[in-house]
Amino acid sequence: MSIFHIAVGIVLLIFWAVRPLIYKPAAQYFPLKLSAAFTASWLVFSLIVTFPILGHLIFFDGKNPFCSPYMLLAIYKGVSLFYLISLQQSINKTSTSSSVFLSFIALAIGAVANNLFFNENLGLIKVVCIMGFGILGYLFLQKGDAKRLSSKKKRFFAITTLIMASYTVCDHLAIPQIGWYSYLSVSSIVMFFVCLINGISKNNLKTIFTNKFIIFAGVFYSISEFFVIYVSINILPVSVVAVFLRLSVPVVMVISAIKYKEQSLKSQLAFGIVAIILALPIILIK
Repeated sequence: MSIFHIAVGIVLLIFWAVRPLIYKPAAQYFPLKLSAAFTASWLVFSLIVTFPILGHLIFFDGKNPFCSPYMLLAIYKGVSLFYLISLQQSINKTSTSSSVFLSFIALAIGAVANNLFFNENLGLIKVVCIMGFGILGYLFLQKGDAKRLSSKKKRFFAITTLIMASYTVCDHLAIPQIGWYSYLSVSSIVMFFVCLINGISKNNLKTIFTNKFIIFAGVFYSISEFFVIYVSINILPVSVVAVFLRLSVPVVMVISAIKYKEQSLKSQLAFGIVAIILALPIILIK
């Protein structure tokens, strides 16, 4: 990779490392469902702003994506994303490390699902790495910072992991068929309506668009989401983007150890580094 590509990768890493740290205060001081609401609201706002430039992408390959059965996956993602963000914020409130570490386990489960049902050949090395994730996930729940989670939040950990794993499958199937812009648009709009159905009030909406902290978190999320998509399409291979995003997890775990006193620095580094080592073959080996 060139210096430019490495620089772009570092920006990706920073975006993904900052996200959970920005969402941490939101989990502590606001209702959990508000995090999903401001995420959806600012994504929809971003889509409206970018529509004059990117709106033509709705009709992917000249086809109407709304006639495609794959659009159901975008609807599913929108519905489930409300619950994923709410549950992940509940975990983040207690343990930021746990809220990001589960993405590694989700990666492994998603890879298994794609292999079993959608003809992706894992190979022996990937199988060993996925088995390693099973062991590492158990150890993280027993010995890592996740041991501080209550039984209820450990259930949230498991549910969030499964939902996130399902997105690996959904993205893999839907985006090549209906395009990323229509996929993102429908999932974001559906999530916004799910927020309304789940009792987001006018006062909540006022907070979303007037509270400086919430505005910053929502705008940051939207910009980072669009940046990752742009880089994946135009600059770096998706697999390389995935590596940089996963590299952010040990960074978050180290910051959490220092700032929030989550486990020891040594323990956080150990879990983070081992997870990276297990993730690389899954992401990079074809």
